[in-house]
Amino acid sequence: MTVFNELITKNWIALHYKVQEKKIAEAFELFRTHGIEPILIKGWAVARLYPPERPRPFADIDLCVDQKDFERALKIIQTEKVKRLNIDLHCGLRHLDTVDWENLFENSYLEKIDETPVRILRPEDHLRVLCVHWLNDGAARKERLWDIYYLFSNNPKFDWNRCLEQVSETRRRWIICTIGLAKRYLSISMENTPFESNKIDIPEWLIKACEKEWNSTHALKPIQSCLNSPKEILIQLKKRFPPNPIQATVETEGSFDSRTRIQYQIRNYFERAFQSAKRFKHMILGR
Repeated sequence: MTVFNELITKNWIALHYKVQEKKIAEAFELFRTHGIEPILIKGWAVARLYPPERPRPFADIDLCVDQKDFERALKIIQTEKVKRLNIDLHCGLRHLDTVDWENLFENSYLEKIDETPVRILRPEDHLRVLCVHWLNDGAARKERLWDIYYLFSNNPKFDWNRCLEQVSETRRRWIICTIGLAKRYLSISMENTPFESNKIDIPEWLIKACEKEWNSTHALKPIQSCLNSPKEILIQLKKRFPPNPIQATVETEGSFDSRTRIQYQIRNYFERAFQSAKRFKHMILGR
């Protein structure tokens, strides 16, 4: 029965993968008719690197556009016809990377889905984005560390200088620690990387925070999605206090090597509370 279930799951993922490919191609063609050239991150851009025996499902379509095109792109995806594509639109790379858009775009390249060229980041830039995104989610999904591994292991000419030297020392440390976590928990090979023979020093607090998150029985959800369940609201409030130390550190551009997390958690708590208040005001007033 287990083998049968695995087969059904893999077939469903394969079918879903094809459906998503069609949607991605449609999204690119649509934006291009409006003179907008997006970059696809996460999802298909990394799932295509997984081996057939380990398919990686993905749901939404993460598209990044130039800041000057963002408002036009936002109007496009808000139409009923386009909503079904489930596009998650990003204004540039936002907090996910600090390299400027022009640099990222010039170094991006095209991969085809059928006859449609799809623009993705070069592997070195995409690795930074994946690491920061994973950390910004509080390292909640241990299995997403495989994204990190497959991205650089499938690129024999991976330029580690391009990956690590384009950002601040603080962010460089984030990326190296994430790679270290992948090495520690997935027992992956670091052959032909700068970390092949060097031990990656991972702060003890980071290891504990990851393991605590992976052992949690409750995932972080938007508070507004729990308004019909007082019990779920209490669970989510408890989940948020104290804030996840990984997420708090990254969202406040903090150092993984600081002696404590408390200064980042306090700042992050109030910043998030302010943003939540703004969202609730928008929901209540309708503007």
